Amino acid sequence: MINYYLIAILAALCWSVSSLISADITRSIGALAFNRIRLFFVSLMLIAYTFYLDTWLSINTEFLITIIFSGIIGIFLGDTFLFIALEKIGPRRNNILFSLAAPFTVILNIFFLKQIMSFNQLFGCFAVFLGVIIAIAYGDTSNKNHKWEKIEGSIYTGIIFGIFAAFCQAIGLIMMKPILNAGADPIASASIRTIISFIFLSLTFFFNVEIFKSKKSIDLKTIYQSIISGFLGMALGMSLLLIALKNADAGIVATLSSTSPIMILFLIWILTKKIPSFGAWIGTILAIFGTGLIFIY
Repeated sequence: MINYYLIAILAALCWSVSSLISADITRSIGALAFNRIRLFFVSLMLIAYTFYLDTWLSINTEFLITIIFSGIIGIFLGDTFLFIALEKIGPRRNNILFSLAAPFTVILNIFFLKQIMSFNQLFGCFAVFLGVIIAIAYGDTSNKNHKWEKIEGSIYTGIIFGIFAAFCQAIGLIMMKPILNAGADPIASASIRTIISFIFLSLTFFFNVEIFKSKKSIDLKTIYQSIISGFLGMALGMSLLLIALKNADAGIVATLSSTSPIMILFLIWILTKKIPSFGAWIGTILAIFGTGLIFIY
């Protein structure tokens, strides 16, 4: 059992490294340009893996409409908002904001899936919100001149997009839960969600709007980094999470896999040789603690 808990932690590490790679690319070419490249290659990876598993037949026509709308909301909108926020506020703040997906999921469960919120979950939601506020408000570091800590544009715009990203992610998950419980294969479902999202995002290429354009020409290095980011963040990270969820306690796995904000702090510390601020640590740990209460009850 302990091996699967380590796999869940490894999934969180994959997402953390992917976030740091993505931060550099989004600020280089733009959030939407990066997400178009990323979703294209991730779609190819997931399609190939689904053919390898031979699980396409688990997706019937009853599931298809829900999976498509889940992809549009959770990936097309959610990932777009996520990478716009990443471009503006950096990986540390962005990962903290994305932890709001946990309380959003619980709240949506209450309204749509009739789940009753326990005291631990209620307190956990409060702890996540408080942790996010502390990490954002008091998380400035002595390392603020580093590219991962710089604010591009308005921090409030980045925060709003980060919150929207977490909310879209929660909606996408809530929509998928009954489908997965009914027997749809997670990898096949992820393939369809990613393909649909890529198709919608590709349409933005034809609009002459500044935010849809690449800031510079796409070179091989950018494509290579996008493939690595997509592989770590979605293909490998998602697969590791599914392996852990299948073989170990779901609550503990969900909590361990949500530790990526803490890993981001350690990675920034290691790579920049400067310790993040006390507020950043306290806010991040409080958010992780709250996530633990939400899933372990």
